[in-house]
Amino acid sequence: METKDWYKLTFLIESDSEEIIIWKLNELGIFSFSFEYLIRNENKKEVNIWLPVSDWGESSRCDFEKIISKLLNNNAPMNQFFDWSIIKEEDWLTSWKKYWAPELVGNHFLILPCWINLNKKFKDKQIIKIDPGAAFGTGSHPSTYLCLEKMENILFSDKKVLDIGSGSGILSVAARLLGAKEVFAVDNDYLAINSTNSNFQLNFGNLKNLNTYLGSFNEVILKNKIKEFDFVLCNILAAVIKEMIPNIYKCLRNNGEVIFSGILNSQKDEIIRILIQNDFKLLDVSTRKDWACISAQKSNDLT
Repeated sequence: METKDWYKLTFLIESDSEEIIIWKLNELGIFSFSFEYLIRNENKKEVNIWLPVSDWGESSRCDFEKIISKLLNNNAPMNQFFDWSIIKEEDWLTSWKKYWAPELVGNHFLILPCWINLNKKFKDKQIIKIDPGAAFGTGSHPSTYLCLEKMENILFSDKKVLDIGSGSGILSVAARLLGAKEVFAVDNDYLAINSTNSNFQLNFGNLKNLNTYLGSFNEVILKNKIKEFDFVLCNILAAVIKEMIPNIYKCLRNNGEVIFSGILNSQKDEIIRILIQNDFKLLDVSTRKDWACISAQKSNDLT
């Protein structure tokens, strides 16, 4: 079997640039990354990004360096700013795992990387076990945190839930832990669907009450006329969310609710405006660092 090697890209940023880097990596579909504080300089962070060697040729790597340099207004020579190294497949998990630790979210959730034993002091928490694999993080992104924090205050018992852009499946797992009767997870990346199934199995020992679909929201939900959802969870980029709002309205039951995350603070006013234009009632807006989470409710459909 052919081994899969990885590029590890490392560079330094100012600490206040972390959110814009996260946003750009998410936009580019890159989810294997970490940030490390530097003890010697608390105003800077080390960024580590892992990319499959087979997918990233010299031209792609050069283009990626230009994108990041432009984002950071970096004028330093790229060969001095960016450090590339190769990690063998057998060293991948060791390299990846050392960056992750259990993380408390809100008042009730604990995100637990699956290779770490649960500390007894957390036994009263809602445990979400996550195996990020090679494609997704453990859920520590601010937009994921906001979404989980919002969810823990909602009654999901016996509800029908749709998770759009499921990624690692962390929101699907959380919904089921909170009592959801049936969870539908949609993603257009087969790695995401595999990860959602794997993490659901990891937490519950089976895939009961989970329905996963490979494809876009429009292809899967609208085409198959799957609707009457009590809740829709959507933690993806704002540019995609804007286009989906009218059709999300159609698949919700009357008074059904949606939680949008993955939205920068600078984008939230436009999302709120589109929601109101599409007969949603704004329920709440919360923020964390540079990110916003918006919840809204479908008005009674009188047609």
